Amino acid sequence: MKSLQVALFLAAALRAASDPCATISSSLSPDAKVYYPNSTEYTLAIEHWLLSSIQQPQCVVEPSSAQDIAAILKTVNATKTPFAVKGGGHASNVGFSSTTGVHISLAQFNHTRLDASAKTVAIGGGTKWISVYTTLDGTGFNVVGGRNPSVGVGGFTLGGGTFTGYSWKSNAHGLAIDNLVQVSIVLPDGTATTASATSHPDLFFALKGGFNNFGVVTEFTFRAIPQDLVFGGHLSYAAADLAAVNAAVVAFEQNNTDTRAAVVHGITGLPAGNGTFAAPVAAVQLFYDGPTLPEGMFSDFFAIPAVSSTWDGPITFLNWSGTDGGVSSLRGVFHAFSTLPHTPEFLQDVADEVSAFGNELGNKSAVYLSVAIEPFMKTALSNNNATSRSSAYPPVRSPVLLPSNIFFGYLDATEDATMHAAIAQIQANIVAKAQARGLIYPESKGGSIYSNYALAGTDGAHVIDFYGPAHLAQLRSVRAKFDPDSVMKLAGGWKV
Repeated sequence: MKSLQVALFLAAALRAASDPCATISSSLSPDAKVYYPNSTEYTLAIEHWLLSSIQQPQCVVEPSSAQDIAAILKTVNATKTPFAVKGGGHASNVGFSSTTGVHISLAQFNHTRLDASAKTVAIGGGTKWISVYTTLDGTGFNVVGGRNPSVGVGGFTLGGGTFTGYSWKSNAHGLAIDNLVQVSIVLPDGTATTASATSHPDLFFALKGGFNNFGVVTEFTFRAIPQDLVFGGHLSYAAADLAAVNAAVVAFEQNNTDTRAAVVHGITGLPAGNGTFAAPVAAVQLFYDGPTLPEGMFSDFFAIPAVSSTWDGPITFLNWSGTDGGVSSLRGVFHAFSTLPHTPEFLQDVADEVSAFGNELGNKSAVYLSVAIEPFMKTALSNNNATSRSSAYPPVRSPVLLPSNIFFGYLDATEDATMHAAIAQIQANIVAKAQARGLIYPESKGGSIYSNYALAGTDGAHVIDFYGPAHLAQLRSVRAKFDPDSVMKLAGGWKV
């Protein structure tokens, strides 16, 4: 009899392993959903901002409660099925929020709830920043959130909180993760709990930059901060004025003392036709967090003739943040580097690299090559306005290591390997030039790469650069404590 029971158990386990979606479906609450290939819901659920980030899972599961998530995690663990958790779908690395196994969509965890009396905002794990800013518009409150409104709150926050991370408000309030009050999470064993400075503080530390290594987050609670009208705009310049814009960016870095002001500088290559790229151009985003623009603010930028400008103000923060751009028609890859404060000479080095790779990739379906330079004040990660500065990322807070995002956009799926190799090479070239100019922090070979931008490798490269050895050791200790069975290693992404 015992041998028969064992046989039946093994047969059931084999059926579950071959069809984990059916097992999951039978264990979900009535409001949860399961979608299969060739359905409209399935196609919409696996969409990503970049076409190259999409994979075809066995099914899409849309939980409606923490209990549903617990059931899913128990099944994927029992069957050792790969899975992914998708919030906003802005990850560029294939397999980070996509999978060929079970795709968990957090679409039903889409909410923003302001508690004005407590000055907190609770945000669902499946929410995009545009939804947050829309809900908070007119309330007099905001949060330290993403600069790109189409980015998901979950990946942004768990990755350290930059464009996707450092906020327009970071000079005054630090990183998004510095303004977290509490995180609601379903642990790998299915337990629903909260992490904060007083509840599982070790887990709270790890979640602030440690990605999806510790469970599935259902809700983030942020500190609410006052929000008034703002000034902002996008200004683009001719290639002939790139040097002048570089100088203006460096002058802003060196001289600005107003924590309400912020700049992002894009050095961009665009096609000129016939497989060639034009000389790189400059495009800056200027932001001032207040209803009155101080005299002289951004005057260096306004003195350079702009090809186009959307500068406006005073306007609402929602008006400034823009709209959700949805999905693009591009394939693409991101990569990253971080440096000490920039110099005009180094920014010209970056432009030279963008020009060289434009010439190389123009006939390989490349349509956009850009390096986003992100200046921040030296006090941005150590100011007194943050709720907490104890976090897995960054490895150091002084000096402030300035993140930069490299983005290659292209059209041809057969060029994926070419573009990955090219962006890895341009990153190596730029880091080498920064190193030669003394702009790489000496304790980190890669300059403390910002993890949400970094290009994935097959060997877990860059993880030490994200966190540094001390923080990485803490993360591994927390992972061993809360995920001893390595359930979260079945999901893609950066693994600690």
